[in-house]
Amino acid sequence: MMMKFFAQIILSTVLLQMFPVDAADVQRLATSSLKFGSSPSSYNAFSLPVSHLPIAQAAQPGPVKIKPISLGVVTSAVSAIVIDRKTKRILFQKNIDASRSIGSITKLMTAYVFLETNPDLNALAKLESKDFRAGGVQHIAFGETVTVKDLLYASLISSDNSATASLMRLSGMSEVDFIAKMNETAEHIGMYHTLFVDSTGLSPKNESVVEDIAKLLDITSQNSIITEATSNATYSVTSESGKTYSLSSTDELLDSFINQNPYHVVVAKTGFLPEAGYCLGLLFSNANSGDIMVVVLGAETNNDRFQDVKSLVVWTYETFKW
Repeated sequence: MMMKFFAQIILSTVLLQMFPVDAADVQRLATSSLKFGSSPSSYNAFSLPVSHLPIAQAAQPGPVKIKPISLGVVTSAVSAIVIDRKTKRILFQKNIDASRSIGSITKLMTAYVFLETNPDLNALAKLESKDFRAGGVQHIAFGETVTVKDLLYASLISSDNSATASLMRLSGMSEVDFIAKMNETAEHIGMYHTLFVDSTGLSPKNESVVEDIAKLLDITSQNSIITEATSNATYSVTSESGKTYSLSSTDELLDSFINQNPYHVVVAKTGFLPEAGYCLGLLFSNANSGDIMVVVLGAETNNDRFQDVKSLVVWTYETFKW
């Protein structure tokens, strides 16, 4: 009996080093009671789901788990994922197949599609009344003349819905064509479980899974305009009339230790809807390790999503070695 017990422990440890663990299973196992005298079941080890991303090529050295008995952290978010950017290996997962509303994370795709039209960011533009979208805070007044860059930054930094809608108009595409381009782009980069029906994220029908959001973070992180915008905790807009508008980022982690050496937030976007809960996606670099993508969807509170990400980032860099 004891030999079987130790054999199963060794087998489970080996498997946990080979495959990423789903935190949903960890939480289920942690809260389930074990009968006195019963031995651990090997089913728990074999039933942990494996990575859904393509297996990395052998030529690509990836992170090595240096704390094999560490299974992860408990998150408030309904679904969560941590992915090594270079190898696309999943290092942590929780309910990664759950399709959920993503709120304003949508704006990353809107910005990406808009920038693909090669706009003149220094051109002057106005926020028009037809750009109005309810929800959130409108930071720039209608009729004020600012730059296209200012409207883009208002969308990405302070998650301004009306400014986001103006980008769709300034692209020269109709709303139908712009949203079609968003979905076409999503499919092109492998976001096969994602659907966009509006450009701002106000529609709860904008749905995705954490793995797809990680792909969006990866592609948008290659655009220096997007990374520069989302790295700003604050930004000031001065209109032609001389009025100044102050923008504050919805990403509170920019002012936290998670964005200080050796950590660095490369690209990030928040999202919220009653149907979506509190969402957040970030791509982190670490001066002493590799880059990781972290996504949480459906956290219970605004603070929870930031705490979830902090915990996941610290756990990942302490548990894996690059």
